[in-house]
Amino acid sequence: MSKDTLLIIDTTDNNADLLYRTNFFVPDPVIYIEHKGEKMLVLSDLEIDRGKDDATVDTILSLSEYQKKLASKKRKRIRFVDIVDEVLKDLKIKKALVPGMFSIKYADELRKRGYTIKVSEEEPFFKERLIKTPQEVNSLKDAVRKTARAMDLAIRIVASSEIKRNKLYVNGQILTSEKVKGEISAELSRMGYNASHTIVASGVHSSMPHHSGQGPIFADKPLVIDIFPRSQETGFFGDMTRTVIRGEPSEKLVKMYNTVLNGQKLGISMIKDGVKSKDIHTAIVDYFNEQGFETGNLNGKQQGFIHSTGHGLGLEIHEPPRIGMGDEILREGNVVTVEPGLYYEKLGGIRIEDVVVVEKNGCTNLTKYPKRFRVKV
Repeated sequence: MSKDTLLIIDTTDNNADLLYRTNFFVPDPVIYIEHKGEKMLVLSDLEIDRGKDDATVDTILSLSEYQKKLASKKRKRIRFVDIVDEVLKDLKIKKALVPGMFSIKYADELRKRGYTIKVSEEEPFFKERLIKTPQEVNSLKDAVRKTARAMDLAIRIVASSEIKRNKLYVNGQILTSEKVKGEISAELSRMGYNASHTIVASGVHSSMPHHSGQGPIFADKPLVIDIFPRSQETGFFGDMTRTVIRGEPSEKLVKMYNTVLNGQKLGISMIKDGVKSKDIHTAIVDYFNEQGFETGNLNGKQQGFIHSTGHGLGLEIHEPPRIGMGDEILREGNVVTVEPGLYYEKLGGIRIEDVVVVEKNGCTNLTKYPKRFRVKV
């Protein structure tokens, strides 16, 4: 990739590769060019001084200077792609490699103007970011630690609740998924993290892996809590899931919880440099089947272990490598989640998730928060 001129037009909120290469948060689209080893950013007057101080690039170019240059040519309408065109002309660039998520609008317009725009087949654009540096591992460790604090708050609320008529109550009010999610969000915000789409799913909602949860939290039913916040300072994500129950679980639920817990232990024990992700996933599927928890179409719905074992974690919440039935191989320095789960409409769902760093002969678990099913004060 280094031989090619690289071009990104995006925001750092939308493009983790841009954030990785520049270490500069910017909410509006910017132009990033990497040419002959030099990294360049084109920034507006609003961002240019901050960019000079914070961005890890070699050169900052002024958007307004290019706008003035185009205006002097009697251009009636100056579009963003006109700025890109002018910058590329100044740098004598005619060919560029762009990420797969590059805007078709910009690609088509640049091609019309005679540029050769080649789309990268690599995911992510900067594949080296999948091997985390010690500093990046520390950022992820902090994110996981903050996630654990929010998880602890949520579980303490559930544990301290009263049971009335099969529902949970706190201070005389029904405890709802929305209430717990609000407390999680507030706690993370105080620590400099943003939480979006947090899952607090009770009862039948817990049997749908990505149902965010709504309404009352029920006694004697599993409650899946999945928190995946992003640091406002570093951009790195934390990710953790715990399943708890307030009240008395059935024998079947207890067996299901222990099966998922042991399945996760099995997966973690297999992680090391060079292991095939599908070998890990298959081993957990086989173990679940042996324990009587099969996966398939039951009563018209996919039930059982209906998602992959894990995914890469970093500047994106889901990034390679994925631990599933694909051909990916884990490498030393990858950071991945391990989150097997079982989901049955009549029973509910169980998922347990930790974050680990892949090492030469094993892995290190960054998640220090305990795993308990039944919770009470």
